[in-house]
Amino acid sequence: MVSDARALSMLSGEEGDKTEARGAQGSYAADKYIHKSKESGMERIATGVNGFDTLVEGGLPKGTNILLTGSPGTGKSIFALSYLYSGAMNGENGLYISMDSAISLLKEQARQFGMDIEGLEKQGKIFFLRVPLDKNKLNIFEMIEKVKSQINAKRLVFDSLAAFSINIDLFTIPLGYAGNVASSVSMGEGAASDQPDVGKVFYTGNSDKRMVSLVLEELKSLGTTNLIISFGGTEEGQITMDGVSEYACDGIIQMHNELIGAKHFRTLSIIKMRDTDHSQYVHNVDIGKEGLIVKPAESIM
Repeated sequence: MVSDARALSMLSGEEGDKTEARGAQGSYAADKYIHKSKESGMERIATGVNGFDTLVEGGLPKGTNILLTGSPGTGKSIFALSYLYSGAMNGENGLYISMDSAISLLKEQARQFGMDIEGLEKQGKIFFLRVPLDKNKLNIFEMIEKVKSQINAKRLVFDSLAAFSINIDLFTIPLGYAGNVASSVSMGEGAASDQPDVGKVFYTGNSDKRMVSLVLEELKSLGTTNLIISFGGTEEGQITMDGVSEYACDGIIQMHNELIGAKHFRTLSIIKMRDTDHSQYVHNVDIGKEGLIVKPAESIM
């Protein structure tokens, strides 16, 4: 977790200068992990997840919202951490926004799979933003936009849309907010500023689906390539509990943990991916010492 001193230095701009200086020294070439589809010329961002990128023409379409959904224990967090870690190791800084998991647990999980997340965090290449759920009418996009700008994030994980939907009455969503950076924000385990928002127009309706739609629009406006974590709804055929994000997002990666006989099997399938000739198969997923491994379809036929 980031110290209070570092958070204050980021807000004052001092940390931003240091981050920029570090980024200019010996970073990996970012274009090593950016591919273009031969058919469409679409610029793609490789996830770095073993076995996955070949299923989506080399990576996720740049600048998109990709929904990562599945029940507990399917490997969503490992997938998301691998995505940020791989990007940071190749010159693309990343921001992990957590409502569900404690930051310390996420870091411990990364360590178990050989990811030196904390080392990259110290270099300003990865930032963990813990969204407090004990504040009323919290404008989380003040927080997100500030940190995204300070570390020049190119990749973002939003964990999770389900938690946002459950606690939706705690948040406010500014209309036409993109690019309007707030002057004050608390990060890490801290809370948002108590300063009133002046001169901003907020959505004041009571539609949960509209709020989810606005969140997705705001995330898309950041220009980052986003993994948005969620889990399934209660109705048959409903991919997420909000029932909106599966239609609004540019891609859907669905993960399962199914009991077959006496053993659980993890699988992954790509339901949709914009402008991508993606795999139509269900793929077995293994989790080992090196993290998540997505197997070729032939191995389960």
